[in-house]
Amino acid sequence: MAALDRLDGRRILFLNWRDLANPAAGGAESYTEQIGRRFVDAGAQLTLFTSRYRDAPPYDWANGYLVVRQGGRFGVYLAAARHLRRYGHLYDAVVDFQNGIPFFAPLQVGSKAVICVVHHVHQAQFDLYFRWPFNLVARQLEGRVSRMVYRSRPMVAVSPSTRAEMRRTLGFRGPVFIVPNGVNPLPASHVLRSPTPAIAVVTRLVPHKQLHLLIEAVPDLLGRWPDLRVDIAGTGPARETLLAQVRDLGLDRVVTLPGRVSEQAKSDLLRRAWLTVTPSLAEGWGLTVVEANEAGTPAVAFDVPGLRDSVRDGETGWLVPPGRPLADGLAVALEELTHPARRQLITERCWRWASRFSWDTSAERLANVVLSEVARKAQGSPARRGSGQLATVAWWPPGEGAEAREALEKALRITDVITADESGLSAMLMGCDELGAVRALQRVPIQPARLRLATTAEILCGTGEDEPGDQ
Repeated sequence: MAALDRLDGRRILFLNWRDLANPAAGGAESYTEQIGRRFVDAGAQLTLFTSRYRDAPPYDWANGYLVVRQGGRFGVYLAAARHLRRYGHLYDAVVDFQNGIPFFAPLQVGSKAVICVVHHVHQAQFDLYFRWPFNLVARQLEGRVSRMVYRSRPMVAVSPSTRAEMRRTLGFRGPVFIVPNGVNPLPASHVLRSPTPAIAVVTRLVPHKQLHLLIEAVPDLLGRWPDLRVDIAGTGPARETLLAQVRDLGLDRVVTLPGRVSEQAKSDLLRRAWLTVTPSLAEGWGLTVVEANEAGTPAVAFDVPGLRDSVRDGETGWLVPPGRPLADGLAVALEELTHPARRQLITERCWRWASRFSWDTSAERLANVVLSEVARKAQGSPARRGSGQLATVAWWPPGEGAEAREALEKALRITDVITADESGLSAMLMGCDELGAVRALQRVPIQPARLRLATTAEILCGTGEDEPGDQ
């Protein structure tokens, strides 16, 4: 039985500082909603506790789950603590979606299953949003305090490089599972790829996205591509500053900032563009990158955590070393894309890469983590530890998989991933190397024909079906 099916009747609380209806919502809120909708479809009784915003109702139902809004940008944390003290005993599990500072749910519901989802590490970004000493306080809350409160609680990262940052920068030593973003299918579009160079960005306009670097690069690019067009769609606190920058540089006829656009308009912009650009300091994953890939559009981004996972350098985009001028990376990309055959090859690679991610799969993987922790709390059953950065793929050829699969489902843990198709049976054992996998597979009557460490792409996609170029 799928993990989602086993959520039927479970009472689950999601904690997130915003919901998707909030005007300031972004990719993290989309992640929460997409997962929540699938939990509800599976029969879970879900509540999302989040902050209020102007004219928002305190309670409403969205996509079949209850949304409770209390507290403002910072007051939501105290309001959530009160909610947990009063009603925490009613829930089977709490999922804390951390946006820089978590809700510290274990302090209120210590005996309950608590899972913390981390989109990306914010240590380097707090200076952009807080003055001293509040920036230092935020760093301590995300780092040392979170490490003490969550200890051995299971954590979820949306990409391998985010998990690496959690280990290296925040010092988390407990289990960290990978549950990536899915991809929202774009509306069909009759728009054709632009015959002249075009860049499109559809994102939230906030300081850490560093979109001013894209605008700064445009004058250099116009010398080589005088018919270049750049569209930066979205809203946010950085929009007025970006508009002023465009005016100051005299780029009004080249760069447009149309504000919030519909899903259809987003689809048209991305399908028309040659490139999308994400010059962020860091991202947990790079949802806008893979959305553009779904339209067959590659990306240019800095080689930073999150983006180095979502952008496959030289295949679905180009990674620029931090500190190097963004214009240099854009020039390399545009030069390659001037060749129609090369452009078509990259388009096809983008489509294939984006097709490997779905919200159904992501929801199933998070459900696995939730159920594993519920069982551990109820029965004291251990979660697999060991090499948290690793996963191992075992493979059986066609004909041997049927007998092996039944034994696998009994022998492996719920957080491991089993897939079967015409190429055979594969099992991805999370959190262990080959030696750990051999021990775990001792109860399987037919041993695998191949056993190897999983690639980064396989860990992201949750499958042992490697593709050429995966690394």
